[in-house]
Amino acid sequence: MCQVCQSDQVPPEPRLRLRRKLWEIDTHCHCTIIGTCLSLPELRGIASRNGLELAKPNPTEYEIHSAMVHLASRDRSLGKALHKALDRKYALSIKRFSRVTNRDAVETLWKECLGRGEVAGPLWALMTHPATDDSLQSLVFGEIHMLSHQVGSMVRADMRQMAGLEKEKAELNSKIKRQQERLHHEIASRDTALRDLLALEQAENRRLRECGDTTEQIRSLKVIQQDLQQALDLAENRARKAEDRTRIAEEIIGDLDRSLTEQTTELTALRAEVETLEARLNEALPGGRDRPSCPAPCNRPDLCGRCILYVGGRSVQVPHLQKLVSERNGILIHHDGGVEDNIGRLQGLLGNADAVMFPVDCVSHAAHDQLKKLCRRWSKPFVPVRRSGLGAFIAALDTLSSPTPS
Repeated sequence: MCQVCQSDQVPPEPRLRLRRKLWEIDTHCHCTIIGTCLSLPELRGIASRNGLELAKPNPTEYEIHSAMVHLASRDRSLGKALHKALDRKYALSIKRFSRVTNRDAVETLWKECLGRGEVAGPLWALMTHPATDDSLQSLVFGEIHMLSHQVGSMVRADMRQMAGLEKEKAELNSKIKRQQERLHHEIASRDTALRDLLALEQAENRRLRECGDTTEQIRSLKVIQQDLQQALDLAENRARKAEDRTRIAEEIIGDLDRSLTEQTTELTALRAEVETLEARLNEALPGGRDRPSCPAPCNRPDLCGRCILYVGGRSVQVPHLQKLVSERNGILIHHDGGVEDNIGRLQGLLGNADAVMFPVDCVSHAAHDQLKKLCRRWSKPFVPVRRSGLGAFIAALDTLSSPTPS
């Protein structure tokens, strides 16, 4: 071929190299990848399937994590098992990142996923992407590092608050115990004084009987009797005051116990909602409507095609609620409780619904009363949602769902 023809040929485009393997990534990133992308039960399962034996018979969570991080780049079979498990778990994220071919596009896609709260899958897809360079790897490593600090700070704040409540409860119990002991001591002192006075009166009566029935003795007896009566009245008055103080202290104790119980109940409910939201976030996979169905049966709650009527709440949350119900094989229809929708439409909507849900903090009294009457008349189950947040809705929705058999 002549040189002119050779100069006219277009040079072939460089082919993008293959994705990196786990053992090809810098070892200082293994701790972040394994700790973020794999749970402790998954690590135990991988270690068991690969015959990994640790030094201790009952290793702690940190020891298991450290061993897997240490051996990921040294034990090729274990590294392959970890890489395969991560690829299988985050196949959808890998597919999304495979559509971009340069470093800037990979960084942009990572930022989008991080903004939506998606961390584990995008992290693995980015770290193994062929276009990821050292600068992008360092950037993402720093962001994950700071994110772990923020999460740890929130957990520590919750622990400090709980410790404060426990300390306050202990102080209140100690104060109540001291007050009860002091009141019991005062009552015992009053009882002793009354017994002493009664013994004195009895002794005086015996003395008077022995001395004879004289006028002077009678007058003395009357004076002593008056003194004793005054002392007895004074002791009874003190005893009544002590009883009043005891009753007031018991009322204060009851109020404190009720307040502590309410705070504990509120804290428990908030933790349950946080756990529900975290579980929901961990289950969420990117891809929207194009997400493929599960390859194997799972135990996700199933509404079995039932229709849920949701009354009240915030209209901006309705699409999210409908998506949650749709993921559980159900349908959600909404009525705003009379803000813009006609309250008379409730009866027609209720006829098509299998169950009714409404947030107790964001629904009108008129809609609330009419819903209860209609549900009782038509024997429709209704579930009050503790408040209008997503966590409370998911917790209430789970009471209507039945797990799909395995």
